[in-house]
Amino acid sequence: MVQLHNVVKSFSDNVVVNNVTMHINKGEFLTLLGPSGCGKTTTLRMIAGFEQPTEGEISIDGQVVHGIPPHKRDVNTVFQSYALFPHMSVYENVAFGLKMKKLKKSEIEPRVSEALKLVQLEDFSTRKPDQLSGGQKQRVAIARAIVNSPKVLLLDEPLGALDLKLRKQMQVELKHLQQKLGITFVYVTHDQEEALTMSDRIAVMNHGVIEQVGTPDEIYERPASRFVADFIGETNIFEGTVVGFENGYAYIELSGHKIPVPQSELLKMNGSATVAIRPEQLKIVDDVSEQAIKIPGKVVEHIYVGSVIKTTVSLPWQQHITVSSVPDEKHVYQPNSDVFVSWEPKKAVVVKS
Repeated sequence: MVQLHNVVKSFSDNVVVNNVTMHINKGEFLTLLGPSGCGKTTTLRMIAGFEQPTEGEISIDGQVVHGIPPHKRDVNTVFQSYALFPHMSVYENVAFGLKMKKLKKSEIEPRVSEALKLVQLEDFSTRKPDQLSGGQKQRVAIARAIVNSPKVLLLDEPLGALDLKLRKQMQVELKHLQQKLGITFVYVTHDQEEALTMSDRIAVMNHGVIEQVGTPDEIYERPASRFVADFIGETNIFEGTVVGFENGYAYIELSGHKIPVPQSELLKMNGSATVAIRPEQLKIVDDVSEQAIKIPGKVVEHIYVGSVIKTTVSLPWQQHITVSSVPDEKHVYQPNSDVFVSWEPKKAVVVKS
């Protein structure tokens, strides 16, 4: 549905989007994820037509869209700021785009009613925006976008102004709405949990470059780079040197400890290795445990966060790592306790540094 080929966007000497190539499938929910200033909103604005690429090509449904103004592209954009007309009712806001297209009233009414029903606001059609909550205003903005039946809906941090509970509720509602409509959604956010919750695929951006595109589980469980591993959720990063290969594993040395990790084309004999391990893949064991990997450490602190306890452990080379575990009174290790940290070799992921 959307193709970006070698797309570059520069503002003077500042390259904001750098040689991005990506395809977005019909009916897909794709999220552009990354920190502020990484180029994700600029990429969205180029698809929408608010910005033009400095180099490269963008096509929508097979048509190259260079020079086509935003209102003539078969896309609609939902912004964080809602951008509702304060003097118009909810119904009038949603109907506005259809009226601009000079559709007949008999065509407009059923389409607006259906859009309001989809966002569960059919009983609010006569209210003005200042009589609505933040979540309701966002629903109106979404209804106004989908009433035009665009091929692509672009959403630029649309839930950013909502409180946490409402934001989580709207994430689920938006995903269900997208599945019901079958419209291609391109969604911009810096919120990793939001991206993992809603997306069919995620494109992680950093300094104008796409670091990795994949499903939420691929991005989380098999990050391609140190940046992706670090940016998506929590992770522990180990830096070592490759000292051997055996039985499908590479062995890396971490300050005198020889650790097996899955073989990777990134690893060369005597070369450096960067390994990521999620906190939930680690466990704290005692000295008599039969675990293959055991690194001694000392408990620094543990933090209770409801469903998990996060234990910080200091390793012999002074690196602090985080271990996540289910709360269990029998296994709460007090600060300064001597412990061992263990994990299954296959759970480690070798990443680009």
